[in-house]
Amino acid sequence: MVTVRLFFEGGANMVTDNTNAITMDNTARLRESFNTLLNSGVERERVRIEATPAGSITTLVKKREDGALYLMDLDGPKTLKTTRIADNKLEDIQDDLFFMVQRMEAWILSQPDKIEKCFADKKSKPDAIADDNKLQVKHPEDIDKPDEALKVILKRYFTQIKNGKEKKLDYGKLKHAPDLIELLEITPLRTTFEDVDKLLTKVGKMI
Repeated sequence: MVTVRLFFEGGANMVTDNTNAITMDNTARLRESFNTLLNSGVERERVRIEATPAGSITTLVKKREDGALYLMDLDGPKTLKTTRIADNKLEDIQDDLFFMVQRMEAWILSQPDKIEKCFADKKSKPDAIADDNKLQVKHPEDIDKPDEALKVILKRYFTQIKNGKEKKLDYGKLKHAPDLIELLEITPLRTTFEDVDKLLTKVGKMI
């Protein structure tokens, strides 16, 4: 079996970051979720993706490992790919580099039914998330600042009990993303996001 190392932007650097136990636990969960999702799209009898959170973009761009792949936020539309690569001096690994357009949360927003499923016990209004004006764009990659859009959506449709009081659900990237990512389906994700398909195709060729 071939093991493919994938460094992705997000979480805390589990080797060097001086962070608290909760953050490290949530980062471990994020790693598990990425592994569950991405490995559902490959021939698991022949290849295994070992996804590892690299923390910030600063840390990720320093990673250089033979045979490794890299997954990072684009923080903008597809047209920024060339600029992003040049600004971070990533030309030497650009053939092994893939982008979450615009950020990881765009993947989540592309499957609103998974948001409904994840927080079903906290739903505070009957309206379907898929009909929200934040999602009425031509393509999920066109959602500007998807992390902020997801934050707005969770507050609109879900509540939580905090300190004995009902409050709007506030999105926490490390707190909530692992559960959401793990619920996503890889086939529609490949169809919707070009770089997801390119990444898994690349892995397939490494067998």
